[in-house]
Order: sequence, then C-alpha cells, then structure tokens
Amino acid sequence: MGVLFALIITLVFYAAAGWLWWQQRNPLYILALLAGQLSTWLDPLWRLIYSLQTVPGLGSLIAALATPFDPIRSLPAAWPDPLPALIIVGLYLYRWWTPGLGSGLFTFVVFVSFQLLISILNLRPATPPLLLQTLPFGVRVELLAALMSATMSYGLCYVFLTVQNYSWPSMAVAILPMPTLFSVLIYGVIGAPLLIGRLLPDGEWPGRIGLILTLALLGWCVYIISSALNRLDRWR
Repeated sequence: MGVLFALIITLVFYAAAGWLWWQQRNPLYILALLAGQLSTWLDPLWRLIYSLQTVPGLGSLIAALATPFDPIRSLPAAWPDPLPALIIVGLYLYRWWTPGLGSGLFTFVVFVSFQLLISILNLRPATPPLLLQTLPFGVRVELLAALMSATMSYGLCYVFLTVQNYSWPSMAVAILPMPTLFSVLIYGVIGAPLLIGRLLPDGEWPGRIGLILTLALLGWCVYIISSALNRLDRWR
C-alpha cells in the first residue's frame, strides 16, 4: 500500500511540476524531480557497500555499478530529497524564508523531521544507512538515514537557488547530476569513516570513532551550506 501511494504521490508531483513549468516558464521543478530519480542508478552500489561485513571484491563493485537503471522502480525516489529544497526555494522567492545560520539550522531540523516522517510512512525507498541495522552508542539507523537525506536536501536548496535564473540548458546541466554527486559525497565520503570502522577487526571502538567522524562531517557540511546560503542572500 505504501509503495502504491508513493507512486501516486510521485505522479501528482510530476503533474504539478509540469503545471509550474507552463505557468512560470521555468523547468526547475521538473528537472529537480528527474534529478532525484536519476540519482538512484547508484543505489545498487550503496546497498552493497552499506550491507558489507567484509571488504568487497572488485567484481562485486563492478556488478553493482553495471546494474541496469529502472525508470519505473526509481519513480518513488524522484521527490523525497528535492521536494523540501523546492519548498524552501518557493518560500525564499516570496521572502517568507531568509537564509542564515539560525534559520538554516531550523530548516535542517525540519528537513530531518520530514525525512523521518516519510520513512515511517514508507513513502520512500529504504536509504543505504538503514542497511546498517545497528549503530554504536545506541544511535538509531533511522536517525542517521534522515540526517544524511536532510543534508542532501539542504545542499539542493543552495543549488536550486543558484541556478533558478539560468538558461534552460545550463540549468539542466547544473541540476540533473547534483543529487547523484551529493549521494557520492554523503554516502561515499562522509559515510566512509563509519563504514571503515565497521570493517576493522576490533569493530567496537573503530565503529564508535567512525560514527563520531561521520556525524562531525555531516555537521561541517551543514555549516558550509548554511554559510553559502547566507552569502547568497547578501548578493540578492
């Protein structure tokens, strides 16, 4: 039921994005949804890496990367990360939201809450951190997954605000690869300390240190995005 509802919601959002494109003569909304959907082509790789118990072989990595992209199964992934960013863009354009360190932190907390909610309602495909099952210090994997997804949405805010007035081809070039690049940054780079710590022989302390480093990197990333948004508002 949750999967069917997610598909219906996705089609509704695509219809709304098409209407906004026609009304505003701006393809930002359609491009954002397409970008979210296209980012799922790396999901087999993340599922492999986040479910590892030992160091993977090269053949396993190549097989994961070679998994064909399924446009139908990827539909529910079109909106969970881009949608919060698009809402903030709309609020920003109507001057109902002003970026800054304080408002940025509040926005990020709202994004985390949104990601937790749609995960509880089973409205999005399971994200890679959910495959970890357990984390040090009793941290819930659902919280880590929501933090990572919220960081992606927060980064997309900056991208969308920056490119909203670009020409259509330039906007497409800037937006379409962005969720994929953010997934590489967050799941591949920021999540690396935690993943490496779990694979080391004495997994308890390395895992704890890895989780601390991953959370610290996430916090640093959020701070950088907040600072960039703050500077963007000054140039407005």
